[in-house]
This record gives sequence, structure tokens and C-alpha cells, in this order.
Amino acid sequence: MESNSISEKVKVIAEIANAHQGKEENLKALIKAAAESGADGVKFQWFKYDRIATPCFFAYESYIELFLNEDVWKNCVAYGKRLGLEIWVDIFDSWGAGLFLHLQHDIDGIKLPTTILQSTEIMKTIGMTEKPVLIGVGGWYEEEIDQMMSLVKQHMANQLILMHGFQGYPTKLEDINLKRIQHLQKRYKVQIGFADHIDADHPLAADLPVYAFFSGAAVIEKHITLHRAAKGFDYYSSLEPNEFKVMTEKLQQAQIADGSTEVKESERKYLHDSSLRVTANRDIKKGEIITLDKTSYKRCGNENALMPLQAEDAFPQVATANVSLNQPITLNEIKSPRIAIAVICRLKSTRLPKKALLPIYGIPSVERCLINCLAVPGVHEVVLATSNLPEDDPLEAFTLNGKVRIVRDAPENVAERMLEAAALTKSDIIIRVTGDCPAVSPEVLQYLIDRHLQKGADYTQELSSSAGISGNVITVEALQRLVQQPKPLTHTEYLSFYFLNNPSLFSINQVSLPEELHYPSWRLTLDEPKDLELFEQIYRNLDVKNEPLYFSRIRDYLSENQHVSKINQDVSTKWIDQTSLVKEINKATLLPSENK
Repeated sequence: MESNSISEKVKVIAEIANAHQGKEENLKALIKAAAESGADGVKFQWFKYDRIATPCFFAYESYIELFLNEDVWKNCVAYGKRLGLEIWVDIFDSWGAGLFLHLQHDIDGIKLPTTILQSTEIMKTIGMTEKPVLIGVGGWYEEEIDQMMSLVKQHMANQLILMHGFQGYPTKLEDINLKRIQHLQKRYKVQIGFADHIDADHPLAADLPVYAFFSGAAVIEKHITLHRAAKGFDYYSSLEPNEFKVMTEKLQQAQIADGSTEVKESERKYLHDSSLRVTANRDIKKGEIITLDKTSYKRCGNENALMPLQAEDAFPQVATANVSLNQPITLNEIKSPRIAIAVICRLKSTRLPKKALLPIYGIPSVERCLINCLAVPGVHEVVLATSNLPEDDPLEAFTLNGKVRIVRDAPENVAERMLEAAALTKSDIIIRVTGDCPAVSPEVLQYLIDRHLQKGADYTQELSSSAGISGNVITVEALQRLVQQPKPLTHTEYLSFYFLNNPSLFSINQVSLPEELHYPSWRLTLDEPKDLELFEQIYRNLDVKNEPLYFSRIRDYLSENQHVSKINQDVSTKWIDQTSLVKEINKATLLPSENK
């Protein structure tokens, strides 16, 4: 006697129902899709229009349209078997019962619709075969199930599997009621299955069967269709083949998590469970930072578009191409941002000649700056950007054993130098740090980078901090736009003014530093001898050798030694005090609004 018992492994039955639309080619395509999607079996509905209903019944014409003859079913049963599928059938009438008897050796199980439970003739026919039987009990009270079980057992000795599941199409989430699976299992001491009819576009469409499995379901029945958008018969709760595959893979992973020792690579695959896709809610330029607020979740025709959960995990990202409004965003349109720091440095200082080369506790000031820049988390490369004048030749030596790259360009155009640094490092974001900041803070720069990415801004700077510990975070695409606009650039050593003075052209992100980084009264930049004296005290007393000096150590030291912070308290930034120069800079850096 053949064994038809349900194994401990959860069984996935692809419910084809009437998704074949009355066409043999559709039916075979669905069978193949089910096999390729990881189903263990398929389930057909067998009936003949004039056996299941009278011509006055409202669905009679549909039954005619859906009818497939015995030869078609015979061929399709054989086809499913060749693909390694179990064959399950719904029997609705005497015609279906007869077909079942004819093909019973290839049939693995039966499902009885509730209406057939009133036909003792059909139950007796099925009971002759000892095939397992699925019985839907969704919406039934226990008293009704008790009566049904008693009736069935009078005529059938088959193994019974009760199928929980609301029969509404589509089922609302609040009607799923998975707790009944364990309840039914305990009460009736039989295996319980789950017939899932939730809206196939619901984010949980591929997950509810997993929840049902963890609730104790031994059989999962899920509708499958070729193209849900066609809205044929039974499309509401039907998954397309790729979605069905996602569901079966989720169930495979669930079984591994439930205690299986067998691990397959496919079960580790990140699973998609929603038909909502990530699309742009505005035009996005190549090189722009894409944040979640620049996207919407919509249904779209591109099955390769990112799913919402993918975007929430991955963003912010950088656009690898122009993306238009409503365009689906795929992995081809994004990449992780590559970040570089450009240390802008020359040796032309008059107040403190060649200050970049002056030693601070035995190590040149600019090297101190570069060491700290290399310590910023998430930064891929550091570039020392100087001029191509002979007087700046000594700076070429500061590669720090190949860790720092050198860029040399026109002496007066800082923007061009930064773009060259970005091109050299293939960066999407460039941080401008001036070489007169030996104690630039890795913590501050990391904070600004994080806020820049979260905002998806063109330009980010802090509102107020200790002079010399910060930098300007700039998206390279915005810097390219600045250089390409028609007005000649001057005063680029004051590059930040070009962004701050043109908020209609660039998205500006000015952030306040957290309390532990906010000490605006301290001066930690190198312009005059008193600044050098302060740095020498700090580095010597903290015994900082060839290593980064984090702001947290400076903060603790200066808080305990306030007399040191006062060494250079009378020194001011010269250009800020020159009203005419500030006015000249503001005028020079104001760009025509039509360039927007």
C-alpha cells in the first residue's frame, strides 16, 4: 500500500485553481512555474459545468469558459509528475470524482470543498483510495467541525488535514487569525494546514505562510498566477512565479531556523516580500546623494527595482546616473558613496612663514593634520592638494609612506584642486580641510559626514565650533556644478561662501555639533606664533607622537588646564575683521539665480 502521509517538512501546494483561464497552455505554464518556484505540489480544481451547476446559476457561463476536458487534465497531471510535483485536486462534482478515480495512481491528495461534505457518494469514492484529504475549516465553529469530522469518518478512513484560512478574497490582515492553528491542532490531534488568501500586493504576502509554519502549519496552500496585472480568475491572492519562489525560499529558511541542520546557499538569499518598489519622487542628478526622502514607494513595472526594505537598509547612496521623477531605482542606479578628504595647503603664509612645515612636538604641522584626517572613519582616501608653484615643492614629501596622495594645480583655484583630488580618488564626496588645522577632529568630521549623508545635501558645515577642528563636506556633483556655471570663480580660498551665499542653487546643511564637541571659545588653528605655542603645549603634555589626536583628549586636557587654552585667546582670524574684504568676498561669490 502506497504511503501518502504528510512529512514533517512543511508542504507547499501551489493552488492553480482557475488561473489557467480555461487554456491548456496557461495550465502547463503554471505547472512549470510552480515547479521552478519551489512548490512541492500543485492543486487543480476539477469540475464540469453541467455537473456542478444548472444553466440558471450565475457562474454557469464562467464554468463553461474554464472547462478543460479529461485529456487535457491527463496530460497535465503527467507533466506535473515529470517535473517532480505532487498532484492535489479539488473535487466539486461527480465528473471530478470520476476523473479522480481514473487518474488516482498519479494523485497524491485531495481537498474537499465544504459543499461536497454533503455528498456521501463523493466521500465514499474518495474513501476507497486512502489518499490524504485536506478539509477547509476557516470560519467554522468547533461544534461544526465536530459534526463534520464525525460525518467524514463515517465514510472515509483517509488521513485528514484541517486547513485553516479565511476564504474571503482578498483576506484582510485582521481576519488571518493564525492563533487558531495551534488551537485546532491541540483540539483535534491532526495536522493543520494554512490556506492563505491575503492580498498578493500586501507586504506580508510572502511572510504569512512563514508565520503559519511557526504557528504549527504542516501544509501551506497559496494561489499562483502567471500575471496578476491581467486580473483573470482568482488573481486577488495569487502570487506571480517570482513572488511564489520568494515565499518558498522564506519557508525553507524558516525550517532551517526551526532546527534543520541542512543549510543551502539559496536559503541565505535576501528575500523580497512586497510588490512596492522604490522610485524617485524628484529628478536626481548623477553623483547626487539619494536619501529616503528623495524616494517614494510605488508599484512599477521594473521587477529589478529596489524593495522598500532594501532602500531603508542601504540608503543613503550615490546616484550612478541621472534618475528622473517616478523612475524605478535599481542597483544599477546606486552605489555606496566614496569619500575623500582634500587638505588644502600652501607655504605662502606671511604671519607664520611656512607654518605647514613647522614642527609640533617634533612632527610637522601639516603631517599632524594628515594623520588626523586618516583617522576619520569611513573616509577612503586623503589627498594633500597644493599649488604647482616651486615654492610648494616641499609638500610633495608628505605622502606618509603612500597613505596620502598629492595633487598640484593652479595656485589660486581651490575648487579645481578639489575636483582634481576627487577625480584622482574617484570620490563622490570631498571634505575640505585647510592645512593650518593640525588638530582637525576625526570626531567632528565623522559627525558632519554622517549628517551630510542623512540630509543628502550639496554642502554641510557646522554652525560654530572651536576654530580649526572642522571642515566642509561637499558633494562632488555640486562642486562640478559650481565650477561649470558661467561666472568666473574668484576668492576660491573662501570656497564656503559660494555655497552659503547661493541657497537657491545648492542645498545647504548647517548643523550644530553635539555638546561634547561644542567648544567655540577655543582656537585650534595655526596662524601665529601663539597658536604654535598652544599646540606645542598640548601635544607635548599629552605626549602625542606619530598618532591621531582625538578631540576628546584635547577637550579633557584643556578643560583641566584652562590656562593653556588662553595662550592664544587674543589671536583672531584676520580676514574676518576686514569688513571691506568680507564685503568683497560676499559680492564675488554671489551667483546669478538663473543658473539654477
